[in-house]
Amino acid sequence: MSKFARMTDVLDLFSESDTLLTAEMVAARLQLSRPTAFRYLRELSTAGFLANYSGHYSLGARIIMLDYRIRQSDPLLKAARDPLQRLSEETGFTSFLCRMYNDEVVNVYQQVGRYPAGEAFARGHPMPMFRGAPAQAMLAFLPPARLRKICERHMDDPDLKRLGADWPAQKAHFSGIRKRGYYLSEQELEVGTMGLAVPILMSPVGLVGSIALVFDVERLALINVDGCAALAQRQAIEIAQRLAELAAGTRIEDPCMSAPIQS
Repeated sequence: MSKFARMTDVLDLFSESDTLLTAEMVAARLQLSRPTAFRYLRELSTAGFLANYSGHYSLGARIIMLDYRIRQSDPLLKAARDPLQRLSEETGFTSFLCRMYNDEVVNVYQQVGRYPAGEAFARGHPMPMFRGAPAQAMLAFLPPARLRKICERHMDDPDLKRLGADWPAQKAHFSGIRKRGYYLSEQELEVGTMGLAVPILMSPVGLVGSIALVFDVERLALINVDGCAALAQRQAIEIAQRLAELAAGTRIEDPCMSAPIQS
């Protein structure tokens, strides 16, 4: 493993419960020597990725700055903000924009609706790979060969086993989602909450992310699921078209597109 990879492992140690770490803690958790742990922490602090409080380290200002930059420059965020706002206005539900990075699913943007739900998964929060609407909607629309490799790497994951005991059963599960065009989850990520997700597909790239609507279980009897899915699919198409225009350098005729993305 490269030095860079080991240093990123240090950053991954920080969490909501572990906000301050010492060199001794880093050395023990990553099985490093104390001098190596001290060197990594020093280099990360010098670069601004960590802040040093008398030998106790926390995430630093450089990460905040990078988050600001990605909010302003990520083409997918630029393309998705206004369609997600329209979707939340049309349905009243909170909408999420999610992406898959290697084998991780992350919420990268959310638009709160009139009936807020899904507060547990704010921007930047990782989501389970095989549980919840955002992940399922993306997995189902991956090329079959890539999907199979992902499933084979995670064959011991209990969430995947719940979908199917082997690859043929897992393939059938995702084929059903693909045929339906969306995935509806019930309390898979948060008690009392449901999610409805559709993929964002851009030609010739393929899958670029998913849109999810999140709402309380009690509202299921009050909504038209297929109708909500159709609204989400319409906005997913709009996002893909906007993204293609940005990639081609074509001006998108929407004055809001140049406005800063709010946190």
